[in-house]
Amino acid sequence: MLKGFKRILKFLTQVNPNMDQDVDTIIAAIGGIENVVETGACATRLRLTLKSTAVVDQKALKQHGAHGVVVLDDKHIQIIYGLKANSYSQIMEERMSSQS
Repeated sequence: MLKGFKRILKFLTQVNPNMDQDVDTIIAAIGGIENVVETGACATRLRLTLKSTAVVDQKALKQHGAHGVVVLDDKHIQIIYGLKANSYSQIMEERMSSQS
């Protein structure tokens, strides 16, 4: 039983080498890093405050693996990615802070 738990824990905590590429795709689909004002995440959603949601390519996000895209208003969007949402948010925050 413990071996099975350790295997599951290892799987859930392993670093995906494609995360940076995934974030590149997301950033391109939301209009570039310069369009991002703030990023955050809940359990399954990447929550973004953007300068404008009008430039968001929802089709590209869904082709990339988003389970859904919720545009709340002209500045707020939620992209449903499942458990990867928090990791995506962290990488985006790191990139935003390195640009300033």
